[in-house]
Amino acid sequence: MKLYKKIYISILCMAIASLGMSSCNDFLKENPLDEKTAGQFWKTESDAQTGVNGLYFGGVPYLHSIDVDGGWTPKATMWGGIMSGLFVDKRKDRAFTNASEGGNFNIESFDRTAEKIWTEFYIGVSRANFVIANIPTMTNVLSEAQINNFVAQGKFFRAYAYFYLVKEFGDVPYIDQPYTSLEGIYKERTPAVEVYKNIEADLLSIIKGNALPNTAFYDNDGYATNPMAQTLLAQVYLQWAGAPLNGGNEYYAKAAEMAMAVINGGQHSLIQPDGSSDDLESAYNVIKTTKSDNEIIFAKEYDQTNFNVGNSYAVRSIGADAFQWGIFKPGGDVLYNAYLPCNMLINSYHPSDIRGHEKQFFFKEYTYTLKGETITSTLNNVGNWAWFDEGSLMNGRNGDYNMPIFRYAEVLLIAAEGLARTGKEGNAVGEAKYYLNQVRKRAGLPDETATGDALIQAILTERLHEFPLEFKIWDDIRRTRLYPEEDGMQSGKLKWVPLASAKIQNKPDGSIKVGAIPEYALLWPIPLSDMQANTALEGHQNPGWN
Repeated sequence: MKLYKKIYISILCMAIASLGMSSCNDFLKENPLDEKTAGQFWKTESDAQTGVNGLYFGGVPYLHSIDVDGGWTPKATMWGGIMSGLFVDKRKDRAFTNASEGGNFNIESFDRTAEKIWTEFYIGVSRANFVIANIPTMTNVLSEAQINNFVAQGKFFRAYAYFYLVKEFGDVPYIDQPYTSLEGIYKERTPAVEVYKNIEADLLSIIKGNALPNTAFYDNDGYATNPMAQTLLAQVYLQWAGAPLNGGNEYYAKAAEMAMAVINGGQHSLIQPDGSSDDLESAYNVIKTTKSDNEIIFAKEYDQTNFNVGNSYAVRSIGADAFQWGIFKPGGDVLYNAYLPCNMLINSYHPSDIRGHEKQFFFKEYTYTLKGETITSTLNNVGNWAWFDEGSLMNGRNGDYNMPIFRYAEVLLIAAEGLARTGKEGNAVGEAKYYLNQVRKRAGLPDETATGDALIQAILTERLHEFPLEFKIWDDIRRTRLYPEEDGMQSGKLKWVPLASAKIQNKPDGSIKVGAIPEYALLWPIPLSDMQANTALEGHQNPGWN
């Protein structure tokens, strides 16, 4: 979908805002005269397109816009990494981040964050349900192909929302019909395995059909594609295989199979697959700036310049000490590193690993011109180059860079892990090291030769080294119940040890504390406001949260 269409249509999405599930009270509010009611909507092709475009502006994609309490705080995408201690919120002015550093996993500190993501995920579910239920009735204005395509997009985003709900909260109410009244609104929690089965069914219905095109994301103008559905299902199977469901080898094999379907489809590939350059034209810098390359399977799109919908990660890419340079004027006049990678992670990259080099994922030095003088300044803390946007910071505005959500490199590593865990460790096509070593080769590393548990550990390390700023680590800790520890300075390796006995980083900032993350904290608490509003949830809090 071309971005200007998304932005224009997003304004129209206000017409169906009253159909969201943000609270029970929303059903009792009068509709403004300039909005369509449910009975007036779903009448024209424009209505259908508006409803579908709304899927891209709420639910899981909106994690890139949610803050703890607004203002200069970590985005919701960052919360798991901060809880892990592998990333640090240097500003430390919110209860959530301070409690996390102190290891105080209590409802009082985590309830507001839990409520924000719970509510947003169910907004995504609600929007998808309205699309899935209403689009098939529009046979007088939509073709069969349009109906099938729109419904498939609805199913993708419903599956996407429930995947996040179930992995973040465990058992959750499963709702597959739109609410148009208060009748039947109270739903009990559905067992997680049943939620996973429903997610699988939605995604398989897409993958086995032809409603979504077999093309790359950017080639499809940013609309959902079949490889997007395959990639999401590969992620679902990988998570299903691990804790807490422990689906095991059956689901590791399914994860590998679905990942290889993306690989064999040929729509996506690595940027600079034979080895990345080590400069500002490197694969990792292209990933940062591209709006066309087919390594990107799904991205959160931005365009501040043309449509005033901008990427605000830039102010979170660099510490406040950069103010002293006198060249940056970020929005709100604030610079803060809300997601600072810990030293252990930075120091774990091998010297040959291009990803650990200056101005690839991270940076310490910046050269600029001020009053005719060329100056090189050094940051007090490492900055996140993957989010750094010079034009945005200098001009006091949000930026234009898109944020990758699914990348082809992850598909390769899902295939590698699924195959390695089911005994197919070799270097041939269809075996684990064949896919793992493609990611390593691009990074400038030699082929991995490990076997057994050492190979699994190498794959987990590769995931962290490849996606340090794409928010994968908390899911990996949650499904494996393992935590990365140092394994030699610049060795390129990490030791993944049981969470209960692991040396947890930054508990508090700059300190290590063994076993500082209780297992119950791997699931969020059910928000208190929802437990109070939904009588079917009363007395069914996630264990440990009290």
